[in-house]
Amino acid sequence: MPASTSKPSSPRRGRAVPPAEGGALLARYALYLTAERGVAENTRLAYLRDARNYLARLTEWKVVPAAATPDTIQRYLAWMQDESYRRTSIMRAIASLKGLHRYLLAEKLAPADPTALLQFARPGRTLPGTLSQAEVARLLGAPDVTVPLGLRDRALLELLYGCGLRVTELTTLPLSAVNREEGWVRVMGKGSRERIVPVGREALAWLDKYLAGSRPVWAKRRGRPDEVFLSQQGGRLTRVRVWMLIRQYAAAAGIAKPLSPHTLRHCFATHLLEGGAGLRDVQELLGHASLATTQIYTHVDRRRLAEIYRKFHPRA
Repeated sequence: MPASTSKPSSPRRGRAVPPAEGGALLARYALYLTAERGVAENTRLAYLRDARNYLARLTEWKVVPAAATPDTIQRYLAWMQDESYRRTSIMRAIASLKGLHRYLLAEKLAPADPTALLQFARPGRTLPGTLSQAEVARLLGAPDVTVPLGLRDRALLELLYGCGLRVTELTTLPLSAVNREEGWVRVMGKGSRERIVPVGREALAWLDKYLAGSRPVWAKRRGRPDEVFLSQQGGRLTRVRVWMLIRQYAAAAGIAKPLSPHTLRHCFATHLLEGGAGLRDVQELLGHASLATTQIYTHVDRRRLAEIYRKFHPRA
């Protein structure tokens, strides 16, 4: 990312992008991302959000995309900083702008790529937030399982933690992907990579109770959908709703740490390593394409070992 946040000189001006034209460009770019790049749906949506935001600024500045220069890109990044966008959002926007302008150049919709020489440092990896095993037990025990919603939520939390699923993998998990007899689920992860994940006895027990109790009633309200986890109206749960549920049950369990669905995925990996699982095994269970992604959890484990050392070693 550029070192300076000062706004550069005004970029070369051109015809503003009418909303209809900008919409047509986004539609073509969306098709390109799906058909030619083959990006995952969430990545595609993020790239399109960034592109839409960028094109809106170009319209405001009366700059046509084909006339964008490196100064235009610098001005946009400076605008994002002025608007207090998070660093991770700016880093993603850089990747999005590079993709958009490469597309414009390849399709001969622009004479040059103004992002070609744009350099940026990747953000350092941060240690994932996690919970102790006792805190996880309190969180999982927070739903009131005497009511249908509580039964669903207990099964949902057990599966998130017991299988280390991403929230999208959970909300889109079809019934056909669950093998309750043999105790595993077939998960479609990032990049359409499929993996088989074992399901523990506890998670299976709660899943069985939910599938036999709450779900059949709700499924009748929406033409018997295929997803495992449904709303009371019979529709698929959203990622935002799952996030809200976890916050709700964390408060009920007296856990003050900021939590998200991904926290339980972190707990899954951390507790496996603490129990002696190998890094390669955890990589396979998490569905990471690269071992480097999984290696962040070795830092979590080292931090735990350092705490143990400081607590128990007489010379620490």
